[in-house]
Amino acid sequence: MQIEGVIFDLDGTLVHTIEDIAGAANVLFARHGLPEHNIEYYLKWIGNGAVKFIERAHGEPVSDEQLRAYVSEFKEIYAGNLHDKSHVYSGIPELLDELVRRGIKISVLSNKPHLLTKEVCEYYLSKWPFDPVLGQREEVKRKPDPAAAFEIARHMGVAPGKILFVGDSDNDILTAQAADMIPLGVSWGYGRLVNNPVEGIGILAEKPSEIINWIN
Repeated sequence: MQIEGVIFDLDGTLVHTIEDIAGAANVLFARHGLPEHNIEYYLKWIGNGAVKFIERAHGEPVSDEQLRAYVSEFKEIYAGNLHDKSHVYSGIPELLDELVRRGIKISVLSNKPHLLTKEVCEYYLSKWPFDPVLGQREEVKRKPDPAAAFEIARHMGVAPGKILFVGDSDNDILTAQAADMIPLGVSWGYGRLVNNPVEGIGILAEKPSEIINWIN
């Protein structure tokens, strides 16, 4: 079957962002006299949106009001250090160049807050025509719910069965399966699929060039 569109996860798939995410979270917790954490712990907590991320990293019971305040402050801190240590993964530029050359439509779907997702993409990925770029929005259920994936398919004008969904987490694979898209997991990034494989994903891509090989 011919692939006409590719939806990418962002963090851990296209761009290495965890160091800046962890740094922003530690600034937040230090301000409030709360324990800071190593990156290894933050890797376990990312992938389900900012609210879940801060709730898990906080560790102790917290009111909804206080949690919202922490999340808002975290977003402000992170917005100021999006570009400190993050970088595009090796091999991703060549992969994107080849997809564009072939006329394959590309998009981003992330559980990172929508505005931060757009800012990261504009800074690191503006060379390529990602359309649309969608992060987590309050009115749309986050991955693995397929609602946003279907929205992208409609925007692309491509049938879900002709869209490849590429990501490094179980949420990405489950979203693809729920949307009747073709899931392809990657082993770089944060290794969640290596340690917690999802049934039905088959072989993981170990480097971006293997995605082109798979399409071929």
